[in-house]
Amino acid sequence: MTVNVEWKTASGEHTGLVADGTFLLDAARRHGVELPTECGGRGECDTCAVVVEAGAALLSAPTEAERVRLGAERLAAGERLACQAKAEREGDLSLRPVPPVAREETTEETARDFKEEFKRLPLRKKLATLAGLEAEMAYETLVRAVDLPFEIMGKGLDLLAGRGRKLSQSDRTRRQPAPPQPTPSADGDPGSEGPAI
Repeated sequence: MTVNVEWKTASGEHTGLVADGTFLLDAARRHGVELPTECGGRGECDTCAVVVEAGAALLSAPTEAERVRLGAERLAAGERLACQAKAEREGDLSLRPVPPVAREETTEETARDFKEEFKRLPLRKKLATLAGLEAEMAYETLVRAVDLPFEIMGKGLDLLAGRGRKLSQSDRTRRQPAPPQPTPSADGDPGSEGPAI
């Protein structure tokens, strides 16, 4: 069985067939549609989200990752994670990527934007930007170097306190008086306290 997939992107429409059981992310790659995948397609982000405009019944049921990443509201609006949703039934499917403004920018996109902006800067501003970045890194390194001994000391004190609590508990247990033992009765029954009246 095959599924006819139509992708509506900013660069135009892409269509093609895929076999049933194909993940939407794989279908996008086969049809030349670029979908960002911050987590590498493991369902740990929402960057590959798509809107199902037609054919939602052809897809697999939402996964737990989709319920966590997209939530009930986005799922109800027809969004799915391309790395999680599979085309499972024959028919026509119409999809469009969720625009970047509707989701968080990926690290890759942020880095690309910074590189493009940096290229356009004059030399003096490039040098100032690099000096600023270097100063920030030096500050973070200094803060980390100052905080590290305190973190290590705190962990050491936590270990010592835990050991002290264990020793104190075992000392208290050892010092507790033994529970009273029943006294044997005249008839030889160790459970009875004495003759019944």
